[in-house]
Amino acid sequence: MNIESLLKYQKLDEELYKVEQKLVNSPYKKKAIELAGIAKKSQTKSTELENEAERLLAEIEDLKQKFAINKAKMDEMLSSDVSALSLEEVEKFNVLRGKIVSNLNILEKMLQKSAENTNLILSDFNRTIKTFNEAKSQYATCKQKIDEESKMYEPERARIAKELKVLEKDVEENLMNEYKKKRQDNIFPVIVPLENGNFCGRCRMELPKVSLSRIKENGIITCEHCKRFIYSPKK
Repeated sequence: MNIESLLKYQKLDEELYKVEQKLVNSPYKKKAIELAGIAKKSQTKSTELENEAERLLAEIEDLKQKFAINKAKMDEMLSSDVSALSLEEVEKFNVLRGKIVSNLNILEKMLQKSAENTNLILSDFNRTIKTFNEAKSQYATCKQKIDEESKMYEPERARIAKELKVLEKDVEENLMNEYKKKRQDNIFPVIVPLENGNFCGRCRMELPKVSLSRIKENGIITCEHCKRFIYSPKK
């Protein structure tokens, strides 16, 4: 197994990895992720507020109808001639009127409270929409900066990728495929040396004797802990 060819490939790949990390760790990208989260939360909240506002408006409409019914009953009673009523009937009339007055007072307070809640929700909704629009605008600016950075590094990335394509021809196909899979899983460096005779050169986990035997036989093994390739460097 030609370990040297893979090490040569990885040395060049490290240049590409560094470029990728610059893009991944770009402050604009981190800010964009943060802004996307804010926008998503604002969008969810605005939908919830819209639903609550609709519920309150329906509640207000229902209260208005009940108020109108009670008001009509009160107007009817106020225009009624009670002179012909008996004392018992007058007493019942007054009790009913008292209940209607009580209902009107309760409904009026409920309407006022619902109207206040609606105004609070509308204010919160406007603030949420403002937050969403600001996050969206700032995200667009960050996205533009990210695209600019990507274009700036593209020539270097293309050059390295082209050179890597040439080098990978010297590496065994199966080994190269495994290397690329690990690389896609953001494992880097992919191949590391055996240290002090029995330790992984990356995670420093001690290797069992059977693994050390396989290194001698195959020239390379996979670390059970960090999943990197381990090879025994020439002395």
